[in-house]
Amino acid sequence: MKDGIIILGHGSRREDANDEIRDITAKLQEKNPDNKYQVAFLEFGKPSLVDAIEGLLEEDKFEKIIIMPMFLTVGNHMHRDIPGKILRLKTTYPDMKFAFARHIGPDRRIVDIAEDRINDAVELL
Repeated sequence: MKDGIIILGHGSRREDANDEIRDITAKLQEKNPDNKYQVAFLEFGKPSLVDAIEGLLEEDKFEKIIIMPMFLTVGNHMHRDIPGKILRLKTTYPDMKFAFARHIGPDRRIVDIAEDRINDAVELL
């Protein structure tokens, strides 16, 4: 059985910023067609986390739903807001397994990307 995977962005009033999370979600879906990916936003953007999960559950049956936060750092959203929403979802859907993936954090690959961006900026001088 396939998994439902939520790519959770912070959300912005700027739709072009939200579109970047949508683009990442679409690329992940292309790379992993056996699972179902859905974008969601914590604030400002649509759909919300709850709406995205409800949409997944209406669309298909899943063994579990994995929530992948697209956050670089651990702040209040990671410590309090998202876990609180997941707890409420577990109450609403007691038979569903929810997994909360780690934030992106100081992964070596992020360090490499940052280094590339710095080098790109220097080349523009």
